[in-house]
Amino acid sequence: MVRILAAAFLLCLSCAAWAGAKPSDEVKPIPAAEAERRSAETADFLLDLLALSIDTHWHAGEWEDCVRLCRQSVEVDPHFVQGYTDGAWVLANLNRDGEAIAFYQQGIEANPDQSEIYQQFGLFYHRRHRYSEAVEQFRRAVDHNAPRAWQHMYPSALELAGRKQEALDEWRALLRRFPGDDVAKMRIERLQKELTGEGHPTARAFPPGRAPA
Repeated sequence: MVRILAAAFLLCLSCAAWAGAKPSDEVKPIPAAEAERRSAETADFLLDLLALSIDTHWHAGEWEDCVRLCRQSVEVDPHFVQGYTDGAWVLANLNRDGEAIAFYQQGIEANPDQSEIYQQFGLFYHRRHRYSEAVEQFRRAVDHNAPRAWQHMYPSALELAGRKQEALDEWRALLRRFPGDDVAKMRIERLQKELTGEGHPTARAFPPGRAPA
């Protein structure tokens, strides 16, 4: 936080010095596009400072500071998805699930077309063994073109939720999207045998973690 305040102070000094160097009749409005560009550059600069501070507090195990700075980062840029997902992940690991869910939902409201936030929200529910809720978030991630490895999480969560026929249908849909996907082929074969009574269930859930295998 000290770094951020120092940076803001320097920016103020720079602006004051620039304004003082020119007579008032020479200070002219800048075009809207230029003003937007400068504003974006300032936001990026502040986000970089916040990221450095978060990293410092992270390695020191200062979780409350991490959460606070993540909240500040999305105030600077509501479309900074990592600010929501990192902050919610820390809150979840502090067993503050209600706050984590609210932060994920806040991020979704600001970024409804970003698959990453649905992926991480689904993983939150997956880690809590709340598979029906995980299914919904992973489905939304697939709807927003999540990477292939993350798309595996949707039918996998359906299996864990006991919805095996739906899982089989989704594995087949995934294989149509990615014809060379060996994981999908394996799961389809196993589920077909299981649902027709030809074999015994041997499926393993994807292990909890920051990303699927």
